[in-house]
Amino acid sequence: MNRLEPGVWVTSKELVSPESLSRMIDRLDRINVGRAYIQVVGRGDSYYSSALLPPAEELVQPFDALRKAIAEASGKTFHISAWMNVNLVWGFERRRPLSAVHIVNRHPEWITVDENGTSMLDYSSCNLEEVFGPYVDPGVAGVREFTEEIASEISNYDIEEVHLDFIRYPFRSFGFNPIALAEYRDWLNEEGLSNGTDSFDRFRIDAVTRQVSMISETVRSKGKKLSCAVYDDYSERAVHERLQPWLEWLENGLIDAAVVMAYGKEPEEVISRVKNIRSLHGSLNNIRIGLGAFNYASRWDEFIELIKQVRELEPDEVTLFALSSVDDELCGRLRALQEEVR
Repeated sequence: MNRLEPGVWVTSKELVSPESLSRMIDRLDRINVGRAYIQVVGRGDSYYSSALLPPAEELVQPFDALRKAIAEASGKTFHISAWMNVNLVWGFERRRPLSAVHIVNRHPEWITVDENGTSMLDYSSCNLEEVFGPYVDPGVAGVREFTEEIASEISNYDIEEVHLDFIRYPFRSFGFNPIALAEYRDWLNEEGLSNGTDSFDRFRIDAVTRQVSMISETVRSKGKKLSCAVYDDYSERAVHERLQPWLEWLENGLIDAAVVMAYGKEPEEVISRVKNIRSLHGSLNNIRIGLGAFNYASRWDEFIELIKQVRELEPDEVTLFALSSVDDELCGRLRALQEEVR
């Protein structure tokens, strides 16, 4: 790797107005990024012109943020990946969405249910790691079709790639939606299996994989690539806890790239997990390593050294989360690093 043009995740907070979006494009240009993952589907709402999703309530004024971002990035050197949250559709401790067409209001029966029979819509909080709000249940056929249609809409834009986030279950204690359980019983009959923990895990893993496969077929039919944000601890956090077998998706050609969320606070932990992924996959081809810049504020020396160490492992890309964490000092250090490796 002779160059360093990082990818950067850009959250929807940067898209709430035309003015904030223009500032975002300028900052990306200053950092000299190679790819911008621009979040255009937040929590069941949109930052583009959608026939399926309501406009995000956070928008200061109605406008197509994705179209404007594409226009303002014209002539820049970076690629745009349109980032959509897939199964996460709202937040805890919030009122219901104002729009009647929001999926939470239109199809509350699609929300996943825990092992005690409680819908996530009835949660006011959750103490499980990185479970930020209610999810739709990928074990429901209507959910898989709905998320495919969203990806199809996004693929109509002049982007290189669709980027999936929250393409998983919130945790293994979820997935007990009554509609999904009926589908599970049919699945058991088709597979000739008996009910049990292993069978239910297989069903849920298969459901998410079918969701990815449907999206992949649609996105690629429109000439776009597909990537997914995934967990860095493959066996435990990804597959066992979240039913997210992303290495299988990559190896079976369902996705073009996996963007690994290696957000550890300590560089040694990050490098150890990245090396484990390289060992499991055989290389870091088609694997991008996402680093949590937010964990290294005031520790930029350590962060730059971490970037150097990750680059030595030869991933397809180093990706930073998120643009809001890249202050002027880090921006300057990144540009200096780019000059150093040319």
